[in-house]
Amino acid sequence: MARPRTINRETLLDTAEVLLHKHGASSLSFGAIAAESGLSKASVQSAFGTREQMLDALLGRWMGKEQERFNAIAGENPDAQQRLHAHIKATKEEASEASSRILSLLAAQIGSGTQSESMLAWYRDRLGTLEANDVEARKRRIAYLAVEGAILVRDMVGYQIDDALWTEIFDDLEAYAKS
Repeated sequence: MARPRTINRETLLDTAEVLLHKHGASSLSFGAIAAESGLSKASVQSAFGTREQMLDALLGRWMGKEQERFNAIAGENPDAQQRLHAHIKATKEEASEASSRILSLLAAQIGSGTQSESMLAWYRDRLGTLEANDVEARKRRIAYLAVEGAILVRDMVGYQIDDALWTEIFDDLEAYAKS
């Protein structure tokens, strides 16, 4: 009697990333991942439950990597200003391709009528409530939203921003946040 295969969720996420890179978010189906992994579709589905949960698992994985970069820049116990500067720097250094993949996964989730719990948690941790009761807090809020807007314009809309302009934009954001 054959020994049942162990289903490794991380390996399935690796496979999903390969498919996403090769064919885009529309290729992320249980059937495609199963075919690439040599497993049954039911086996892949049992690891995630729904396609949306699989997309969220991918987002959670990528946001964890981004959080590691952020933490390395911010250091231990950063204050609000240090957190903002770490966010600006981590975002400035993030590759357009990685950001585009994240946004395509978010778009796929939105298209299915769901939202990403991983992204909501990430934003809540990073941005807090967005409430601001003084001038400095208002400037930080504007800077955070401008950073996220730059990502959307470049990676979701496809507006061409070369590396020099990207650096200039983020240098301006850092200068604004410091002023």
